Amino acid sequence: MRESSSLSPQHGAADRSDTVLSAEHISKSFGGIAALVDVGFELRRGEVHALMGENGAGKSTLMKILSGVYTGYEGTVSVDGHPVNFAGVRDAEDAGIAIIHQELNLVPELSVADNIFLGREKLIAGLIVDRKASSRAAGALLQRLGIELDPQARVGTLRVGEQQLVEIAKALSMSARILIMDEPTSALSPAECQRLFRIIRQLAESGVAIVYISHRIDEVMHLASRVTVFRDGRHVLTEPMARLDEDAIISAMVGRNLLASSQEERHSGGNIVLSVENLSLSKPDAHGWRTVIDGVGFDLAAGEILGIGGLLGSGRTEILEAIFGSSDGRTGGEIQVDGRPVDIRSPRDARRLGIALVTEDRKTQGLHLQASIADNVALPLLGGQRADAEAGQR
Repeated sequence: MRESSSLSPQHGAADRSDTVLSAEHISKSFGGIAALVDVGFELRRGEVHALMGENGAGKSTLMKILSGVYTGYEGTVSVDGHPVNFAGVRDAEDAGIAIIHQELNLVPELSVADNIFLGREKLIAGLIVDRKASSRAAGALLQRLGIELDPQARVGTLRVGEQQLVEIAKALSMSARILIMDEPTSALSPAECQRLFRIIRQLAESGVAIVYISHRIDEVMHLASRVTVFRDGRHVLTEPMARLDEDAIISAMVGRNLLASSQEERHSGGNIVLSVENLSLSKPDAHGWRTVIDGVGFDLAAGEILGIGGLLGSGRTEILEAIFGSSDGRTGGEIQVDGRPVDIRSPRDARRLGIALVTEDRKTQGLHLQASIADNVALPLLGGQRADAEAGQR
């Protein structure tokens, strides 16, 4: 498939009066590594324009340039046909551009309402924050979006999917006319996704231009009117969605036809390495102990990939936390590793058995953000070495 660094002529020749945001010949590097190479992008009023590509393709990098997060780059960004050079996010917001980042950007200690209007608080006499007014405005916004959340609830007590909805409300509260959504459904349940899609369609019908980044091709094909594909930091195609099918989009993203390259059936390696039987977990609440999961069982073979599906709140994450020993409740049932019953009471016990957990919320549960990459990688190893030394001394 031919690659292009700019939009194809038939798209470039479209009615320019409808173009609200454009990027031409954009290049961006990090430490000598090129993240974007001479790419182009165009967004029109009232359209949902999907931006797709594999991880590392440069999608988020371009969006951070368009929203003022990155200010150093080559090329030209234009709003309503006029070149702009944003000094920061506030300049982009003033131009009507809002972005919902893939990484949540909320303050856990503040309420839903405070997060929605953070930096734009409603004031009394220009001096005192009017929390009642903020709460009322947040409640009205959430109700309009069909989001059932208490504006006074502390964000840190919400699940990741609920926090994602707060991010969406926060972006829409700015009355943006250009809205960038970077993987907005990554932590949402199917019902929440459908609610978001309705909101997106309503916004587009009202004239808001939307950039929609997602790996979920089925979503994109139903939502977007056009699609742009990046691969390895380069522009591959921009086409109306009606001209493409799922296979064409996948081929553009990866550079080959995946269906033709491999039709082999997947087989597990053989021996059972992890066996779970009658796993249960109860957590305390205001009314006593609440059963979160009960009677869960499965076998995992060497070399096998086992998928665990379910709606938000169905207990998927809790199953993994119970196995890993990181749940804050009472667990029951039997876990076997390599055919031997084990008693996992903490993550340290799990690590000794060769079990690792990649947490749902990387930022608060999986990483020590103030430490270096090297320290984060070494932390589990250091803990294991100390535990082994203590065991040897006994």
